[in-house]
Amino acid sequence: VYFVFLSDNVKQVVETANATTVNCHNNETAVIVPSYDSRLYMLFFLPFIIVLVFIRNLKYLVPLSFVANISMCVSLVLIYYYCLTNIPYPINLPLAGRGVNYPLFFGTAIFAFEGIGVVLPLENKMQNPRNFTTVLYLGMGIVTTLYITLGTIGYIGFGEHIRGSITLNLPLCWLYQTVKLLYSFGIYITYALQFYVSAEILIPPAVARCGPRWALMVDLGIRVALVGLTCKSLQHNTLKC
Repeated sequence: VYFVFLSDNVKQVVETANATTVNCHNNETAVIVPSYDSRLYMLFFLPFIIVLVFIRNLKYLVPLSFVANISMCVSLVLIYYYCLTNIPYPINLPLAGRGVNYPLFFGTAIFAFEGIGVVLPLENKMQNPRNFTTVLYLGMGIVTTLYITLGTIGYIGFGEHIRGSITLNLPLCWLYQTVKLLYSFGIYITYALQFYVSAEILIPPAVARCGPRWALMVDLGIRVALVGLTCKSLQHNTLKC
């Protein structure tokens, strides 16, 4: 999903660069300049993500995570601003979705909280673990509020034309093109945080089987293999679609 988000958003920015304007009030249909396939964009990001997951200590991810959070917060403010200032009267929207789409809804809702796997590692790394419960409740409350409000106003604003990522529905002006890039940067950094848990589970047993001489090489090799496997599987699914 991280690869897909990065490739789709950057691909749209590149393809619509010639149509990008300074007018953010009209979301006009742009003439798309043919660009590379999404899978090639995934391959482009692959080495950068591999370098990112070579960071093995959460302490060193904190500055990057802070910058990513700032960029995502700025992006969210601008996304909320656009949705709220261009929201139509929702009289034509259905009161409830079709039953056939409910499994997709529940799957998406569960995936939205995939970061729950980072909870215990974060608690173990905290200087004052006793405060973790308060931090967890506060964080989950903020995330839940963001998901519900942005999902609601996004659907009201774009209706059936809403895309897989709401950033792809934003106008083709420089302000919102920058929003897509900022949010993509935040998602890029977030990959390392999600990767940390799987790395902590899979890598130590493998490293323990080899001597100290090969420990670092095995560690880095597994990280490269996991990221490459993720990218390869996404490319295969994209090709099937």
